[in-house]
Amino acid sequence: MKNQRFIEGQICIFDLPVIEVLKPKEIIIKKENKEIDKFDNIIKLYSKSCSRIVKTFSGALLVELDDETLYFNGRGINEFNLPKDVGIMPGEEIIVVNIDKETNEIQKQKLKDLKPKQYIKRKGDANLIISGEKTIVINPKGWILEYLQKPKFKDNEIFKTEDHLINKGIEENIKESDIDYKVGNKVYIEYQGIKSIGKIVRIYNNCETLNVAWDGKQTAFYYKNVQLAE
Repeated sequence: MKNQRFIEGQICIFDLPVIEVLKPKEIIIKKENKEIDKFDNIIKLYSKSCSRIVKTFSGALLVELDDETLYFNGRGINEFNLPKDVGIMPGEEIIVVNIDKETNEIQKQKLKDLKPKQYIKRKGDANLIISGEKTIVINPKGWILEYLQKPKFKDNEIFKTEDHLINKGIEENIKESDIDYKVGNKVYIEYQGIKSIGKIVRIYNNCETLNVAWDGKQTAFYYKNVQLAE
């Protein structure tokens, strides 16, 4: 092998360090999976001028104005308009309220008849709600409706029933009635000042509420407000 001569300052390729070729790292840009609420602009637009805004159980938006209710579907499109004071279900969320809705004497009487320990009156909702195994709603017409859905409400929208508080001490000293109501019993009732005979179709609320059907109608009565028919 011939002697290899190197010029001073010259670098031999065999003396060079091994350079590891690095593959460029794949940069993955994660897109934020943050869903933009399609109703935000609608809520901002009407939040000060509306009576209330409600998000329905089906995912639509109801915007109530002075004389009508705008219905926005799940895509945020104003699909059609509804009358003012549209009834809403207990599981629907009231997002904005500028004007409250009052209850009437019929509802108060129904509440008094049912004698719950407490009830829910949501701001912006004309219904009275009694939460329990099933959700009971007393609407402005005095109808008593039952729902399986749980109500959405705020802590300051729960109220103690005055009649329950006043009569609590008395009720504790009264022995349970000897009358054992059963489904199918015929009972004397009085509804909106008219006396009739109906049939018990359901018993609930610790046997204190009787659902009675008569003449094509059906509603709930407090057990002390009915009498067995012979």
